[in-house]
Amino acid sequence: MLILTMPVRGTSEQSFELSRFDAIAPERSGFIGGISLGEPLWEASWKLSRAQNHAAEDEWSAFFGRLRGSTRPFVAWDRLRVYPRAHPEGFSRMTRPDSSAFDGSAASWSQTVDTNGEARLTLTGLPGNLRLGPRDYVGFRWDAEGSDEGANDRRALVRVEVGDRADASGEVTVTVEPAVPGAVPEGATAHLDRPSCLMRAVPGTIDFGTSDVTGDRTGGGFSALQDLRP
Repeated sequence: MLILTMPVRGTSEQSFELSRFDAIAPERSGFIGGISLGEPLWEASWKLSRAQNHAAEDEWSAFFGRLRGSTRPFVAWDRLRVYPRAHPEGFSRMTRPDSSAFDGSAASWSQTVDTNGEARLTLTGLPGNLRLGPRDYVGFRWDAEGSDEGANDRRALVRVEVGDRADASGEVTVTVEPAVPGAVPEGATAHLDRPSCLMRAVPGTIDFGTSDVTGDRTGGGFSALQDLRP
């Protein structure tokens, strides 16, 4: 399956939030319970920048064309949090506890859910003192069944709600939302560099905007919903 990637430049506004499909369940006693109707999914919208140059406009035009509406999935991410807030320049100078270069990926990951339903995600093999805070993301990438090794054609992500700092051994445990989806296999790679998920455009939302006789473009943008699959 062909999977596209959004252009890196050319957006001016963004919304990137978790969408839950829940309902309340009132009881005769007056107690209100909650019922989950499905897996939480990331929902996003982007507006195109008025200041983008013509090369960026062409990239977006080609991207919208290749999407074929909602037919093709694409890799998307929160453009305001490509790396953890405490490490906005990335990890090029950071090393793991064994002194090897850190490329943004954890050596391993595991998850537990406590009695309050809080998902606790543990990552190992990180640089000591690496900080993960609220609204940082952890991404997961893996190969779909039957795909070539290293295709990374499946993506998912969770967002840190309660952060912490990696200890000297490179281990950190944080509270995340949502819990790591069941579609993510145990062998998936957890990573902190541009954590992404697969999305599809919401039908009818793609808008390339308009341009005047001088070629200056205004408006444009689209909305998308996560496409979560094993």
